[in-house]
Amino acid sequence: MKRVHVLLVTGCCLLFCGLFIGCGGGPGSPGSHGTENTGVILDVSSITPVYNGANTYSVDAVQQVCDPGPPPKIEFFADHDATVTISARLLNPNTTFTPGTLYIEKYTVEFRRSTDSIGAPPIEKIIDGTVGMPLVITPPSGQGITSFTTTVLLVDLIRKDKYLADIQSGIYNSNILNNYTALYTFKGKNQFGEEFSIEAQPAGFQIGSFDNCGG
Repeated sequence: MKRVHVLLVTGCCLLFCGLFIGCGGGPGSPGSHGTENTGVILDVSSITPVYNGANTYSVDAVQQVCDPGPPPKIEFFADHDATVTISARLLNPNTTFTPGTLYIEKYTVEFRRSTDSIGAPPIEKIIDGTVGMPLVITPPSGQGITSFTTTVLLVDLIRKDKYLADIQSGIYNSNILNNYTALYTFKGKNQFGEEFSIEAQPAGFQIGSFDNCGG
């Protein structure tokens, strides 16, 4: 058994709070585009990594045999996901115009090595991810704020396997435990065809060999 090694508009951004709070956008926020045309302000209020039903920032890249048996007990091994919550409020709470429904259709995830893991393998960017999509955002009325939640990919099995292969190749730092950050960009359009994107910068996660055998 292994052991633990363990906007949609004018200037709007939530600061990081805790390990994985996102920031969202309007004009002037890095990575946000076209948001001023929708009449709605969207914020990525949180992104929380989740694995096997629990919130965790520890991404397991090594599947182990928990008990040789017989029968053998194999460690749970799957994509590591993240729960994202996006909030919506009107740009002008006193407007008589009803903004169109917004549809977030896809996302990208860019992985960046932390300063203490520069020698670690790169993790390939997720392009046009659709797991958990579309996310339908219904604008609130007046001063109201509505929130919408879905589950998206963080590190899938393909990237876990590639990470382990790269570590074992001898090309990169042989330390299996490394730190990264993931930069999410969500893209979509409203019912009138106005396109937009919002960016959220989560804090770091750690990838390596973690004990998920359950005792």
